[in-house]
Amino acid sequence: MEPLKVLPVLVCRKDQVKDSFIEEKLKHFREKVRPDVQILKHVVVNELKDVSFLEKQRAKAEAILLYRPHLGLGDCIVRISEFNLPTLIFNDEGLICNPLDALEYVYPKENVWVAIDYQDLNDYLTALSTKKKLSQTKILILNADYPHWERFLCRIRGGREAIKKKLGVDLEYVKSDEVIERWKNVDERNARVLAKKWIEGAENIIGAKEEDVVSVAKLYTVMRGLLREKNAQALTMAYGDNPLPVPCVAYTNLRDEGIPAACEADINSLLSMTIMHYVGDKPSFMGNIFIDPADKNLVISHCVCPRKMQGYSTKPVPYVLRPYHTAEFAGSLTAFVKMKKGQEITLWRLSGDLERMLMTKGTIVESSEYKGKTYCRIKTKVKIGNPRELVHKASGNHHVIVYGDYTERLRRLNEILGIATIEV
Repeated sequence: MEPLKVLPVLVCRKDQVKDSFIEEKLKHFREKVRPDVQILKHVVVNELKDVSFLEKQRAKAEAILLYRPHLGLGDCIVRISEFNLPTLIFNDEGLICNPLDALEYVYPKENVWVAIDYQDLNDYLTALSTKKKLSQTKILILNADYPHWERFLCRIRGGREAIKKKLGVDLEYVKSDEVIERWKNVDERNARVLAKKWIEGAENIIGAKEEDVVSVAKLYTVMRGLLREKNAQALTMAYGDNPLPVPCVAYTNLRDEGIPAACEADINSLLSMTIMHYVGDKPSFMGNIFIDPADKNLVISHCVCPRKMQGYSTKPVPYVLRPYHTAEFAGSLTAFVKMKKGQEITLWRLSGDLERMLMTKGTIVESSEYKGKTYCRIKTKVKIGNPRELVHKASGNHHVIVYGDYTERLRRLNEILGIATIEV
């Protein structure tokens, strides 16, 4: 995906700072900001007529980083704001008096912010970069002609048009006939090679059948092919009808490879996971939520957990190949992955009207395998501030968690996308 293009602008009268000032600032900027930001050639504004030099650069830029080390030149700041590009006013860590003074000239103009420090700067740049990446994202919906799929899409009010308008994300439907035909025609030998790799890589195998592993390997191959051919970045699938297998193990592998993949054709959770893929550069775990009556902690339960929850470049944790829970669909298979006890997490859910995001921070206190025949395999118990309040403010069932605290970055993104943040 194309990087966010940032135009650095120094606004001060001539001789107020050394000639090396902007180069030194940009050196620090390059060292400390996220790597997926392209820094354009800087512009120096010493007086109002210099703003005209920005005209040539404006077409290339998607955001302005405005350095304002001294008072004055308010007319220049007003003129720059009229370019209507997202603008971050910054000097150095903690030195906010002059940036705040600059803000006065344009307040309350949208998309103009004062950055306190490099963390703040990164949070805003992450949000702007995520917005751009969402606008370049295509999601595939496999088996979109299954009758129950439309019920899931209806949970996003306004459907695919609303998603495109609010987030910039495109949806493409793939009918079941195409998915099934591709699945039937996958080279059996290649599928068995992949299935063998999954089987040999497992820490243990309990009740899983080799033919189920092969069946899911074929489905994973189909998914990978469709993503590549259609230039898509995420997917979900309506399932439960023969002959296709349950995609749990395919999803586990896709998520570890940087492909958000949501269970149960849940477009709401998939959008939430895709957002975090860009915000945190990590895969997520989605699931049903419960409150444990014994200790009142929140429990999140599902059958698909990435092995690289710490990040895409980290070492994958062990897994156990198990049958899917008691609802025995074709190719029933899941990979039980134990999550890290004591790990700080962020939990969030985007509402179906795309207008609100519920979020909270917490800590994993227990991760275990469900041994019964009713619910999903992976049970993760999370201690949060007020589980009851979270449930009362929730917009639905599935919630998503990621390792680490990303509440600040989600707040910044919501601000830019026009989504209300509800924190518990």
